[in-house]
Amino acid sequence: MKLYVDLATLQLIEGPGFRNPVSSLRFKRGDSAKLEVAFLTGGTTPAHIGDPAALEIQFGVKPRGRYDVGYLVHEADWTLPAAGAEDPLYLCTPSFNTNELDSAMQVGSSTGSELAEITLMGEITWREGAGEPTSTRTFTVVVENDVNRGTEGVPADAQPPYPAPESIVLQSDEGYAVTLRNTLKTFDANTATIDDLTDALATLLDTLQSKNVI
Repeated sequence: MKLYVDLATLQLIEGPGFRNPVSSLRFKRGDSAKLEVAFLTGGTTPAHIGDPAALEIQFGVKPRGRYDVGYLVHEADWTLPAAGAEDPLYLCTPSFNTNELDSAMQVGSSTGSELAEITLMGEITWREGAGEPTSTRTFTVVVENDVNRGTEGVPADAQPPYPAPESIVLQSDEGYAVTLRNTLKTFDANTATIDDLTDALATLLDTLQSKNVI
């Protein structure tokens, strides 16, 4: 996922030259997410945000409105661009497979009350050496619950198999059996025209009506 930070407003924006704020970021519980962050001057030009030898960056996610609690997701290990690199990108891989996030989403609940998704808040903060930190505006993070967990096994085939069309029997009020094969036995799907199909369906409806099935 590529993110763009407008250094003038400190907001996540849609991309260079598009300064509309990003409404939210979406992730999957249990996954790792690869983030590529570009910091833009003037909302257009990728820029360095500090000396790589002294720069510290953090990506953090907490429950919405709970600034005083611990992280649900956190990453401080970033790959930084070399000094002087053109189009610098800052990379990290936060894990959304944490006990804290599982607890917030009630994963494994015996009452079947796991959340389908949870809305959280996130922030990226950076600091060069002992200087004061700079942070993005708080952004919305939505984490969706995961479907594939690796413990489900393979679904078993139902028995008996779903019946073939000729085996489907409709029972009228008078006890007459009406099968699809009887009413469509002259219909050849390989050479049929629209008129043939219309006639076959009309025949089927007439048969069902005559037997008081519909």
